Amino acid sequence: MSAAALTVLVVDDEQPAVEELVWLLRRDPRVGEVLSCTASTEALRILQEREVDALFLDISMPGLSGLELAQVLSRFKQPPRIVFVTAHEAHAVEAFELQAVDYVLKPVRAERLAEAVRRV
Repeated sequence: MSAAALTVLVVDDEQPAVEELVWLLRRDPRVGEVLSCTASTEALRILQEREVDALFLDISMPGLSGLELAQVLSRFKQPPRIVFVTAHEAHAVEAFELQAVDYVLKPVRAERLAEAVRRV
């Protein structure tokens, strides 16, 4: 891993989940900047303006789902790495088919999230 700290974007439609993930990620010394939003469309706007190393992405969201957002991002010249953070086990195979680097189940444990950051 390079010496540069990671810039990550948390995307989840539930504000408490966003706040918890942001708090946990900011405690990890490998993570520098943590951006967040509550919709996939908002995430796309952020990604047009900023480069991020990884997305910590919920799957079940209104409008564009996390899986659909990952499909859009796969078309980027240099797509960010994706860690799905979800309460649903059922989408794991599809997530890894979309080149996810990890799949973390809610409720998120700090140790499990640290492993996801390591994989990024």
